[in-house]
Amino acid sequence: MNPLQLMEAHKSKFTPNDMLIYETIMKNPAHIVRMTTSTLAEECGVSQSALSRFIKSLGYNRHQDFRTDLVTWMSKKNEEEAKGSHHLAYFNTIHQLLGEAESLLTADYMKDLADYIGQFNRIFTTGAGKSFHPAELFEILMFKTMRYTHALRRDRLIEGADFMNEDDLLIIFSVSAKAYIMQDAVRTNAHILLVTTNAEHEYKDKVDREVILPYIPPDPESSSISPVLFDMFVELLVLYLLPDEHKKK
Repeated sequence: MNPLQLMEAHKSKFTPNDMLIYETIMKNPAHIVRMTTSTLAEECGVSQSALSRFIKSLGYNRHQDFRTDLVTWMSKKNEEEAKGSHHLAYFNTIHQLLGEAESLLTADYMKDLADYIGQFNRIFTTGAGKSFHPAELFEILMFKTMRYTHALRRDRLIEGADFMNEDDLLIIFSVSAKAYIMQDAVRTNAHILLVTTNAEHEYKDKVDREVILPYIPPDPESSSISPVLFDMFVELLVLYLLPDEHKKK
């Protein structure tokens, strides 16, 4: 992971001081690399010791090591952009995300998730905007499992949520988990599985289970790669939901 990804991965454990440092760095990484430890601490509004603890929490021994990694990553990024290599940058990002997804979506993790989903007789899926595609893809691929699955767009979700019960499962695909569709979905009596990239979403007490997929900072919503990763996750998940006789084919 590059330094920005490391910060995102540790974000859920950040203290108030850590968040000040994180927000300052994310606002302008190029400006940060020219600062000394004392200057950066002052810019963030924290002590040097607080900055040192933050750097060590990311796995670095000192600020200089973090700065070196950040400079290296930015140089590579700038070089690609200077060459106009958006094509190469896209595939590099895909490769990086796949590596992180592979570390998360292990065989044991996917089997446990499939066992959880398998206990429900009826499964509904939904998603807002580009996040509806994986919901629809899940419905299509689940034909192979001989299970009842139905994808609901928002206009049908509002009505459908009222008819779901505690024996049903609603899978919500939402990159940011901030869309209006979340407000409609959490009204249901069904169990809720949320698939998102936002580990800090505000619906943790409303969902029964969550899958947090990786993304490349700063904004997964603006990335065309996010839905690609969601679709890959769906295809992998359905493989674990297939009956044994289908898996052998």
